Amino acid sequence: MKTSLQSAVALLVLMVGLALAWPMTTSAADVAGTYKCEGENEMGGKYTGTVTIVKQDQTYRVTWKLGPRETYFGLGVLQGDVLAVSYYESRLGVVAYKVEDDSKLVGKKAMVKGDGAVTTEILTRQPDNTVLPGKTGSQ
Repeated sequence: MKTSLQSAVALLVLMVGLALAWPMTTSAADVAGTYKCEGENEMGGKYTGTVTIVKQDQTYRVTWKLGPRETYFGLGVLQGDVLAVSYYESRLGVVAYKVEDDSKLVGKKAMVKGDGAVTTEILTRQPDNTVLPGKTGSQ
């Protein structure tokens, strides 16, 4: 487990370094919000869910809710139009989202215990008043 954690930290450092090295374009829109998530896992299977991104000082706290018992947490930094996030819980990995516009983030992700595969995840911003699966209107 210690090696997995060290690998996750090393991957986050690499992703942050890449994000910092990327040429800066116009300032990315504020990425904080609630998103519909659509992606593929390393086995080629499809998944959907909800992603919440909350800005905390200069970092972003990311929560993926992919099912009733499948929640992941992450910590990210935004540099230009790239949000680099390390995620953890039962799986460790990294994802680098390119901010396409103020409503869409397209990510490439990899897992620490994976076989080296890079998969895609797309986040589409939801309006503030949208009730997503698993949430009630009062939340």
